[in-house]
Amino acid sequence: MKRYGAWIAFLLLLAIIVGQSVAIATDKGNVKIHRTAVFDTIRKGYEAQFAIRGKKLSSETMYQKLSPYFTDNFLQVFIDENSDDAKGTGTYLLTNTAPFSFTSETKTIYDQEHGLLYVYEHLKDKAIYEVVSLQQMEGTWKLAGYHSNKILLAEIQALEKEQKENG
Repeated sequence: MKRYGAWIAFLLLLAIIVGQSVAIATDKGNVKIHRTAVFDTIRKGYEAQFAIRGKKLSSETMYQKLSPYFTDNFLQVFIDENSDDAKGTGTYLLTNTAPFSFTSETKTIYDQEHGLLYVYEHLKDKAIYEVVSLQQMEGTWKLAGYHSNKILLAEIQALEKEQKENG
């Protein structure tokens, strides 16, 4: 019986490893999506933002600390609200902690038309969907947006439907 348990554990581990790397072919070329790299970007972005929370820093310092993880557009909102010369309310791009469990419950779907990767999960305890959109810039995924809502974004619903129809 122990032998079967070891094989099952091995097969589950193999399935998880294979599931961590996914390549999506598009008409515009190949877009490689490696779940572990995407999840690392999300985690590091959250950590970097949290590390500077409440500190009065110059726009340049904030940009240097956050630009490896956030697109310029998404980052500009944060800098405008939080730099030492801002009169903003101190809002943040993301919540205190990364919204995902980073397990099989965390889904990814690529929007070929807009070049966005959506990472999302339904948090049953909060009864909401949390979504982080990423955009590839110079071969690196960067956080481009954050959404939290009781209903999954219409764009993601349409992509899921399209994916099911195309098999």
